[in-house]
Amino acid sequence: MPKPNPQKYPDRTDADWADLVEEGVPIADVVAFGREAGFTTEELADLVHIPPRTYARRVKANARLDIPEGERAVRIMRLYDLAKAFFHTHESTRAWLNSRLPALGGRTPIDFARTEPGAREVESIIGRIEHGVYS
Repeated sequence: MPKPNPQKYPDRTDADWADLVEEGVPIADVVAFGREAGFTTEELADLVHIPPRTYARRVKANARLDIPEGERAVRIMRLYDLAKAFFHTHESTRAWLNSRLPALGGRTPIDFARTEPGAREVESIIGRIEHGVYS
């Protein structure tokens, strides 16, 4: 299986992401995403469900994430990009992802997206907002 070249998201297709997750998402990709999006190390570790000390060790070793961790990292990166395509700036995107939404029972999109079904619901809300449907 060919290795995809490191690329900035959103230049990867779903198939590219699937291959990358199976190979192990390089922690360097997660670090680069976090820097660009403005997430702290602690936030990234929490979003990928890795203890902060384990995350720090992986960064130091330039390791790869296992499949469940990689799926969680990719889920957040894709969701962030989808939101940023609508909100345009990192600041606006981060503000929306951290806003409590009635459509999510008062939870924030970033919190709701901790699971795949939750992320799909957040994606659905972004689509409804894009089409002018009150959410």
